[in-house]
Amino acid sequence: MLSLRDFWRRHKRKVLVSAGVLGTGYVLYKLYNAHRQRLDDLERELASERKRVDELVKDQVQAHFENIQRIADTTTLPHAMHFLSSRIEEELELSHLTDRLMQGKGRPNTLTSSEKLELWDRLKFLSFTKMALSLWTMTLLSLYIRVQV
Repeated sequence: MLSLRDFWRRHKRKVLVSAGVLGTGYVLYKLYNAHRQRLDDLERELASERKRVDELVKDQVQAHFENIQRIADTTTLPHAMHFLSSRIEEELELSHLTDRLMQGKGRPNTLTSSEKLELWDRLKFLSFTKMALSLWTMTLLSLYIRVQV
């Protein structure tokens, strides 16, 4: 026991300083670790909040886009298509050809067979032109309005 007591007397200050340094180091390590853990938690919370805000903004943009598309589909597009169909009807009038063919049917001697054939050919050509023009212009108009609106 004497040697332990002598050792303690000789090295008491060194042991206490070493224990103090080690204890202080341990406490500082625990404080640093707790601080880092809090920062990581805050970072995760901020990332989740940012993700929520991004999803909210994305949903709002999607809702706005759908609203604009609905407005275009319910107001702008029908009005423009009605105007376009009336213009096509004006430009490619077929009633005068059908009227002449009906007159020829009612009175057989008014039109010759070559005239009837020519009227039918013109009627077929104009009907096909009207149908193709209507399909193309309606598609282009719809695309144009969707892009513009």
